[in-house]
Amino acid sequence: MVINIKHFIITIIAIFLSLGIGIFIGVIIDSQHLFIEQQKVIVSQIEEEFDGFRQKNYELMNELNDHKIKNNRRDRFLNAIYDKVIEEDLLDPNIIVINMFNGDDYIEINQALDDIGTKRVAEVRIPRESSEAIQALSNNLKVGYEFETLSNDEVHQMNREKLISRLIKKDCSLLPYSLRESEHVDFRGDIYTSVDYAIIIDDGFMINNKYYREVRKELVNLIKTENIPVMVVEKSDIDSSTVPFYKEFDVSSVDNVDTSIGKLAMIMVLKGKNGHFGEKKTADYLIPEDFLVFE
Repeated sequence: MVINIKHFIITIIAIFLSLGIGIFIGVIIDSQHLFIEQQKVIVSQIEEEFDGFRQKNYELMNELNDHKIKNNRRDRFLNAIYDKVIEEDLLDPNIIVINMFNGDDYIEINQALDDIGTKRVAEVRIPRESSEAIQALSNNLKVGYEFETLSNDEVHQMNREKLISRLIKKDCSLLPYSLRESEHVDFRGDIYTSVDYAIIIDDGFMINNKYYREVRKELVNLIKTENIPVMVVEKSDIDSSTVPFYKEFDVSSVDNVDTSIGKLAMIMVLKGKNGHFGEKKTADYLIPEDFLVFE
């Protein structure tokens, strides 16, 4: 039998081609199997991580619920104390509220003052102005307690008007009059009245500007010249606290007046407690330590 070399070569090629195809298919199948196993490992890891996150979320939710329960208890306790504090008579004090450069009306303060039966004899708003206008306001406030800066005619006229205001009502304070006469001040209230306490609302606008710092200083000096107790209040979430500035002038402060405990601290300051209260680093105490005495 004669072997055809052509058929022989084709047969060898077919054998090797089949072998190559088989190897290729085997590699693909093995790769797919390896890929599937890797997918299973990844899915398993994801499931384990998800279970961990789910467990962590469960623990956080339980912790959050615990905090909510504690906060509710604290709020009920504070409300009970608040009701007890406002039951005590404050002798119907006359309060002047001075809003320094704030757009917020601080409704919390008005509610607290209404609760304890105070009388807001005047509400003063000092708007945000240019540095030149603020400087002029500082000079106007300084005039209220430094007569030597005036001419003789101006002193005579001012003293005459102050004397009239004194005669209209006994023991009336000159603070409302001085604020009403100052430029760049929105004054609403009675100028012929006594003032038992001044509350400054200050959110720290331009606290590092020398002109805005100066007008704050002159306002405090004007109030203290009249021997009127004064405190500054601010909200717990403001960016620039004014407490360090007012500390220099021995002005009591409450840095969280937007909270129940802050309103309570404000009331206690009105009742004669002095110091710096609140939640920030500038506070000495959260609330007056001896604010409640049980008999």
